[in-house]
Amino acid sequence: MAEDSSRRPHRRVTLWLAAVLIVAAPVPASAQNGAQPPQESSPRLELTLADAVRIAFENNLDIRIVRYDAVSAAEGVRTARGRFEPVFNLGTPGLTQLNPFPSGGAFGGGGSFGGFGFVDLRSPSSSQLAGADTLTSKSFTTRFDVQKLFEFGTRVDVSYSVGRNRSNSVFQSLNPSWDNTLAISIVQPLLRGRGREAAAAELLLARANERVSAEAFRAQVEGVLLQVEQAYWQLVFAQRDLEVKQLSVQLAREQLERTRAQVEVGLIAPVEVTQAEVQVAARETDLINARNALEDARDALRALLRAEALPAGWDTPIEPIEAPTVEPRTIDLDSEVRAALARRPEVAQAAAAIRARNVQVAASRDALQPRVDLLAQVSTNGIGGDLIVREGFPGRVVEVIPGGYGDAVDQLFGLDFVSWRVGLNVSLPLGNSTAQGQYAQATIAEDQARARLESVRQQIELEVRRAVRGVQAAAEAAAAARKTRELAERQLAIETDRFEVGMSTNFEVLQFQDDLAAARSAELQALIRYRLARAELERATGRLLEDYGLRLQSGAAAARPSDGGASAGGAERTR
Repeated sequence: MAEDSSRRPHRRVTLWLAAVLIVAAPVPASAQNGAQPPQESSPRLELTLADAVRIAFENNLDIRIVRYDAVSAAEGVRTARGRFEPVFNLGTPGLTQLNPFPSGGAFGGGGSFGGFGFVDLRSPSSSQLAGADTLTSKSFTTRFDVQKLFEFGTRVDVSYSVGRNRSNSVFQSLNPSWDNTLAISIVQPLLRGRGREAAAAELLLARANERVSAEAFRAQVEGVLLQVEQAYWQLVFAQRDLEVKQLSVQLAREQLERTRAQVEVGLIAPVEVTQAEVQVAARETDLINARNALEDARDALRALLRAEALPAGWDTPIEPIEAPTVEPRTIDLDSEVRAALARRPEVAQAAAAIRARNVQVAASRDALQPRVDLLAQVSTNGIGGDLIVREGFPGRVVEVIPGGYGDAVDQLFGLDFVSWRVGLNVSLPLGNSTAQGQYAQATIAEDQARARLESVRQQIELEVRRAVRGVQAAAEAAAAARKTRELAERQLAIETDRFEVGMSTNFEVLQFQDDLAAARSAELQALIRYRLARAELERATGRLLEDYGLRLQSGAAAARPSDGGASAGGAERTR
């Protein structure tokens, strides 16, 4: 006997109320099949998208790996800067390379610029002018030197030398004697080596490379953040799609019960039951696949968040709590392109590479010039010691007037014995093929870097244009998918009513159920595509860090990785 038509609306309301409850609290397939649901030993980790981004920002392994390049580049600047730090020399005899006026230079002399030592000399005399039959001498000498190279090429040496000598020569009127000299020496390149681009080329290149590495680090961070957004929304889709599959199974089972009821009263043939059972089995298979896809999506997000840092590692149950929504907004393509060219790290990275090539061009151009160095030195001297007064020559000693080191210092700063020297050192290479070849290679590399910058700009503009169109198309597709899902729900409701009064077949109802399940999945997919398109637009315009209130610190200390791995190192939140 057919069911009273007056009761059908109540039955339809009950059906759709049950569907809503199923969506709100999905029943695991294992429970539906009679098995007990798995018990989770760890609490659920409920994440918003901002939470996921923050955790990845602090823990992601790819970010940690590329950060080492930024740290190494920053340390390279410190290494290059060390060349311009002052050097203090004491008690290091034989370092002739520290002498700004080497042997054969403008002033001759190849003595070391640092030294410390004692001399005890005994030699036979070959002349009465030696002052003794056997000449003996004991002396002590040392030199203090501070040397500084400036970034514009000037080299300055400030040295102080002092010595004490005691001899048995009757001709030495100061015995023991003290001799000290204070000298300031300057070497200024006039052609090759003059200016920061020549003298400090290594430092300038290190700074440019540091900027390149810093921008590469930022690009890597933004790339990881985009992956986190994609993984998050894919997990949202997998979770919602599982709910759709659960509802589809429920609808198929309800249709199976209706089919059995109609078979019992003789309205339809028993073969219809088999058809409905086949449909239930097929949808349960889809449910199993959806559950597996959900776990795959969770693992993908866990990996980006660094699973080892999560409360229960790889077993941490992650639950995304944000729903995908469409937020239509007007997009100005020209302003988006300008923002991308101003923000994208790839542009700054290419510009820094050009600066590095500029340094190499300047340094190689400098090497084409002859070397002409201006050398200057000013010094003051002073001596002191016990004055030996003799009667006649050589005569006997009649008086010793005490003196010493203090007399030598007083005379030194009295500036009565000031000397100065000025000269030029000239070095002219013949041929200079090596420098010419290096200059040609440097200019080629510079042109290549400029072309690469133009290519990067063009590629970024292309990405922005595609991203803008992608957002607009995704918004329209989401609206169309929503309309399709609403129509599919209506069609299924109508067809279910027709089936209950014998005006439709079991096959048609099942077909409309399949259409509804596909429409719901398509709507979810459209919403997810919209969110991914929005994320891609933010990455294309270089706004991902800004949108999440994240800022990368600059410098080696800020970028240095921490041992514990709990921090991103070189990054901080601004809100």
